[in-house]
Amino acid sequence: MAILERKIIHERTTLCSRIVYPKFVLPRHKHAEYEIMLFTHGNGKQFVGEGVRNYKEGDVVMIGSNVPHLHLCNAKLNPDAGLEKSSGIALQFHPTIFPLSIDKLPDYLPIYELLQKSQYGIHFLDKNLYEELLQLFEELEKVEHTVRLIHLFQILERLCQCKNTNILSDIAYNSSNLLKETNEPVNRVYTYLFNHFKDKISLKEIADYVKQNPSALCRYFKQRTDKSIFQCLAEIRIEHACKLLAYSNLTVAQIAYESGYNFVPHFITQFEKITKRTPSEYRLQINV
Repeated sequence: MAILERKIIHERTTLCSRIVYPKFVLPRHKHAEYEIMLFTHGNGKQFVGEGVRNYKEGDVVMIGSNVPHLHLCNAKLNPDAGLEKSSGIALQFHPTIFPLSIDKLPDYLPIYELLQKSQYGIHFLDKNLYEELLQLFEELEKVEHTVRLIHLFQILERLCQCKNTNILSDIAYNSSNLLKETNEPVNRVYTYLFNHFKDKISLKEIADYVKQNPSALCRYFKQRTDKSIFQCLAEIRIEHACKLLAYSNLTVAQIAYESGYNFVPHFITQFEKITKRTPSEYRLQINV
């Protein structure tokens, strides 16, 4: 299934941005930028590549370029438990910051190896690392140009020094996962569906976003994917529902609503059509 291809918008003067996430709302997505995430509050489930783990406040994780990832907050998964909502601070930096021949430059060897390892996702376990990086992130935000790059390399050097780490995914992702034409109509349709799958979506809204005639867009999408636009929307919604069934205490009705369905029987019908099981059967089987 396609994954949301997210484009990070940096300031004009940099390709390295500090982003504050007061809450995690994005579906499973990827972007060209490497990402260092500091979990500042809450806890939940983190999906990186093919791996899944529990995250908590104070965790430090690095995610490679174009590695699919998703954060599900326990406060959202278990709404009756009175848990604190999750938040985080990320440093996102584009691969073009580094030399094209980085793998052949001995001075870059530790950083090159760190970048390669991040394609699996890395959880860093060194004591006091979180507090150190929090301070370094804040310092980086105050400077520009060459000084900003120096701060980034100091952060990467600090991560290179960490010996106590866990790999998050058994499979490494690389540049082959990048959509080569992010403005191509099919990819723009997927982007719209991923960003709005919880909303009521009309064909006209999608066509307006892609800037194509609705009928022509439907034919083009079907030719390229062998699926209809709304079949793909259903798959996106059901994939999200599967994660909620696996990792939350939400009822089937609550999961239907969280996945974009206002009518529970229709959700159950769609779920069974795609997974060949009812939501309740799916939950029972994965919890065996």
